[in-house]
Amino acid sequence: MGGGNVRVVDDDVIDKESYFSAALRNNVTGKPKAEEHGRPSSCNWSPTQLRPVPAFYPLERSSRFVQDELSTVVSRVSEAHRLLSIHAVYCNETATASLLTCENVEMHLSLWKTCGEKQDGIVVEIQRRKGDSIAFHRYSRCILDAAAGEIDIQNNIDKNGDDIDVVYSKKVNRLLSIETPKKEGTEIEDAIRAIEIAHGLLMKDRMDARQLGLESLCLLTDPKKTGITTAVISSRVVLLGTAQDFDPMHNVVPEEGKIMYDEVPFQEIRQTLLSLIQFRRIGDTDEFDNADDESEEEEHITILHNLALAVLANSLDVIENEDLLMLSESSYSSAPEEEVPSGNRRRLDTSESISDRFLEEAQDCAGEKSEIMKTLISELGKAGSKPHNACLSAKCIGSLCRASEKAKSKAKELGAKNVVQTALDVGTRTHLKLERECDKVLTTLTAPSQQIEE
Repeated sequence: MGGGNVRVVDDDVIDKESYFSAALRNNVTGKPKAEEHGRPSSCNWSPTQLRPVPAFYPLERSSRFVQDELSTVVSRVSEAHRLLSIHAVYCNETATASLLTCENVEMHLSLWKTCGEKQDGIVVEIQRRKGDSIAFHRYSRCILDAAAGEIDIQNNIDKNGDDIDVVYSKKVNRLLSIETPKKEGTEIEDAIRAIEIAHGLLMKDRMDARQLGLESLCLLTDPKKTGITTAVISSRVVLLGTAQDFDPMHNVVPEEGKIMYDEVPFQEIRQTLLSLIQFRRIGDTDEFDNADDESEEEEHITILHNLALAVLANSLDVIENEDLLMLSESSYSSAPEEEVPSGNRRRLDTSESISDRFLEEAQDCAGEKSEIMKTLISELGKAGSKPHNACLSAKCIGSLCRASEKAKSKAKELGAKNVVQTALDVGTRTHLKLERECDKVLTTLTAPSQQIEE
């Protein structure tokens, strides 16, 4: 395929980045833009001119022709990014945006002008750079429909929540609810086996295996995508390094009735997650023998760090809401209603004890200088450049503070309120999920203690 501005890497992948690099070098003002240096704007995307589609430049199938004013299209697209909680870095010179979703899908959005005898307008083009192709198509479809004014994302969020996979999630929940109930022992054994498989992947030297292991833990700790019992067991393994104390009905399990497992893999999972969250490494070293260069290693560690935060956020949320999840699951079973815990007090006590134990053991593993609460607040302080990590950190802080008075006092002592307020401002402008999580944390931090104990 010809064309001086487009370089062909292979038969399927076309490198379009060279075209935008050339456009930036030809910046007539000679003044560097803040967006060009990777600093995120607060939605200061105001391109004044669009370039025509270059010759021999094949547009992606994920593109849309729009006959509206440039300002209207830009406003719709940037608002879609905020509502979908996509981290966007804009460039006014080339009328482009580099996008990153919370699932680590990297996309590149471009605006082009079209000229012809019949119609003039704007082409919105989205190209996938990295990440899950299915997630990419969900996001690109929403953005393109929003750019054309065909959907109201805010209205959909008000009805279904901010989960872009809400239809998929509902289908999974429906399938899980009508599935033939398994024997309790069998379901627990299946969960343990799945956790051990994730552990085996996490302990390998290969980068892709470690990422797959963490992605597996993300699924195992998400009750929307796996069984509730599996999610609870996996969450306890992540937070406590053990699954021995779990009983779905919150009964006291006698020693002879407990199922014994090798706890070493569970403890290694917890230690690996804490190491990734607090030190951005696995074990005592942060080097990968198979990494081609330093940048690839750093990029991989960044993804693992994000996934570890996601696993921790899922786990804390599951433990906080364990009784509600079990009550929901029991509604589809034939168990008598009186067997289900009726009050919140018992669940709160259990959640508080687990949270306190997690904080203490995490500090024992990492030392006072790197305690987990301090790390989460520090991560939240980077909301401007890493809003996805900040959102997960806010979710962790909120769960800990709602479950534990000690965690709440520690967060206040470390100045969490000011950090959360700053992150809330960032979320309000650019990231809906971050805004909501920060708002929850602020509510918890400012609430009287008795409201949490009731």
